[in-house]
Amino acid sequence: MIYQDGEQHNKQRALVSSGFTPRQMRKMETRAREICVDLVDKMLAKDEVDIVADLAGALPARLIADMIDIPEEKRDAVLNWVNLIVAGGQGPEYVTDEVNDAFTNFCEHHEEMYQDRMASGAKGSDLLCIWINAEINGEKLDESQLLFEHVLLNVGGAETTRSAIAGGLERLSNDQKQYDAIVDDPSLIANAIEEILRWVCPFVNMYRTATRDYELHGQVIKEGQQVGVIYPAGNRDPRKFKDPHTFNIFRDFSTEAKHLSFGLGPHFCLGSSLARMEIRLSLEEMTQRVKRIRSPEGKPPEYVTSSFVRGLGKYPAILEPR
Repeated sequence: MIYQDGEQHNKQRALVSSGFTPRQMRKMETRAREICVDLVDKMLAKDEVDIVADLAGALPARLIADMIDIPEEKRDAVLNWVNLIVAGGQGPEYVTDEVNDAFTNFCEHHEEMYQDRMASGAKGSDLLCIWINAEINGEKLDESQLLFEHVLLNVGGAETTRSAIAGGLERLSNDQKQYDAIVDDPSLIANAIEEILRWVCPFVNMYRTATRDYELHGQVIKEGQQVGVIYPAGNRDPRKFKDPHTFNIFRDFSTEAKHLSFGLGPHFCLGSSLARMEIRLSLEEMTQRVKRIRSPEGKPPEYVTSSFVRGLGKYPAILEPR
């Protein structure tokens, strides 16, 4: 659906959105909390952790695996394939044999799951069954649409939330005053989530094609030209945000602009409620159970190299429990 516009986009989005209703999100929260508690338990038992691998990446990956009911023995492999597919999204020169193999493996994995669901009449409650059965005006998603929505869920759901959780905790760890403010007043978490999303801004860009000539700020965009939407730049626009290069969980979003991290308009991120829930649970568990997050000597956080998504690839840390 991300490559569609107009009526076709609306139809595909409506079919896929049946798996992201408020009722579905409420049902998922208990499971999400269980996963988050388990992950933090395991981190607190270690002398040193990697917040990306141990929490920020693990939580959304496990939730998505639960949503689609991926067999336990295949979950690590699927996550590895998705990471490689994302790397290939940077441009043609990044589409290596390894990336192509990863996409082929994911396609085969999807086909196995699809055939398994169809053999049982798609009577399950997992997201793939919901999508197979979803119907609007007699239309369903065809097999190729199912495959690409499946890929999109894994990429959009796992990569971006991972970046937001890890990047948010890294910023808070460098400002103990703001971290402690959340501990003292957990109601700040809602606003902190929006500032984390603004600051981290997991997606770097998205390109759209102009359907007609259009003038914007004195520049004429011609029909057929591609326009690059650079999300981090928008989220740091000094005309829209006060002191935009400062991370501030007390920022008043009622008087400033809303961030663009989930996009805008018809393509607004379908998983925004899921992402906010995952970030919220991570902040709640970490701030209430961890007094301080420190970087080990000589082991600073490492960013992934990507022109498509931005975020931490590794975040070594020592946790001081409460």
